[in-house]
Amino acid sequence: MKTSVFLTAFCFEAAATLPYRILSYYPYRKQLRFPAWAVFLVVGVTQILQCLFYAFLTLNGSALVRPAEYIFAVVCLVTFFTSIRADAWKLLFLYILIFDYTLIVRGAAFYLESFFFYSPALTFTSLRSTALNLAVFAVFSPFMFLFLKRTKDRVFQTDAPAAIQREASPQSLQRPAGLQRFVGSRQRGGTSFFWRVIWILPAFTTAIVMMYTSDLSPENVRQFRFFFSRVLLILGTFVIYYVLLVALEVIRKEAALAEQAAWQEQLLAMQRTQYSQMSRHLEETQRLRHDFRHHLKALRGFALARDMDGLLKYIDEYDHSQPPDIGRRFCENYAANTIVSYYVSEAEKERIDITARLELPYSLPVSEYDLCSVLGNLLENALTACREMEPERAGYIRLIARSDGHAVDIAVDNTSLHEPVTENGQFRSTHHDGFGLGTASVKAIAEKYGGITDFRYEEHIFSATVILPGQTAAPASAPGGKPS
Repeated sequence: MKTSVFLTAFCFEAAATLPYRILSYYPYRKQLRFPAWAVFLVVGVTQILQCLFYAFLTLNGSALVRPAEYIFAVVCLVTFFTSIRADAWKLLFLYILIFDYTLIVRGAAFYLESFFFYSPALTFTSLRSTALNLAVFAVFSPFMFLFLKRTKDRVFQTDAPAAIQREASPQSLQRPAGLQRFVGSRQRGGTSFFWRVIWILPAFTTAIVMMYTSDLSPENVRQFRFFFSRVLLILGTFVIYYVLLVALEVIRKEAALAEQAAWQEQLLAMQRTQYSQMSRHLEETQRLRHDFRHHLKALRGFALARDMDGLLKYIDEYDHSQPPDIGRRFCENYAANTIVSYYVSEAEKERIDITARLELPYSLPVSEYDLCSVLGNLLENALTACREMEPERAGYIRLIARSDGHAVDIAVDNTSLHEPVTENGQFRSTHHDGFGLGTASVKAIAEKYGGITDFRYEEHIFSATVILPGQTAAPASAPGGKPS
């Protein structure tokens, strides 16, 4: 008899907890901090210990069953946080969703059993209780899987694609270093603060419902208010999470518009810089042209005197006095040429070996803004990685971009001292807490066109490949009309 009670209680606890632990770990199966077998072993051992302890307390009629459940719930939470590589506050926010789902499923199973099979001696630990618990879980689990996946994806994208914060924003190029650090810390602090407090909202709702439905006596559980309270809990939780998803989507769209405006501003700033350089170049060329007749007289004098050494020395000095050729043209597309020229110039200032081969026509099958955003993000990341290279390792950047009228193909290779860390399919930033926004923005643009992105790291070389399919040629913008 005792063995039967023990085994029944063991099976009930396993059925009442194991499916939810699987539900909580499954969305993060690619983000495990340790090997899968190690996580499986730890989860399995703690699960068996929990079931054994629960069965032992049930067999002896101990009043410590409920406190023991709470203790093991904390143990499961710690194991969950330790095993998954992700932001702890976001994990907590999502874990509450699973916990609330557990409460409603178990509450519904208890209510159904007490309603149809009421008995004053009902304990909710029988094989019938186990079967009802699993049945209710099976009915609603597909919906829960989909909702949890959507919520998880949106939550972990908050630090990514649309540039709520940006590692190298156009405005930051004009800011003093101290101001950049201050603004960056405030932006990052604001994002962290949001996730540190938002979990309190569903947690309070959960705590209140648990306080009013903690009595699991058959007389109380069969009351409709018990079931209704648990239903209100899950409905309230879904409403909170749904409103948050909508809010995050609004933030994402607004941030995308802000990023687009910022890139336009940066492009204009680059164009103004190029115009200023070209103006100075033109003035210098006019001055040299004005002085050219004097140089001809000097050359004639050296020639008549047959002073070849003096003639060659004068020619060398004259050659070195020529203004540098700043009017480089990498391709016919003015916007792409402007942004590539800017980053090539920045790399050359820091003695970074950079080559760019562009075959981009005047009109492109994709938006110029999207193309410049991709090029800018990839080149900015490449430039940052090369700056971190050790002195004995020469940094370099190789850019190839071409278009056949139907798509734009971009490939960037650069040296990188450290292998990037990925989490939830995104790259962790090496400069601040959270995700890097450059590659996330590139991925978002590629997804917009139904394109492809591929990022690889091998032997200190980071390679990025982006394919942007297009349907029609997007109009190009160049001052003064189409270049000849």
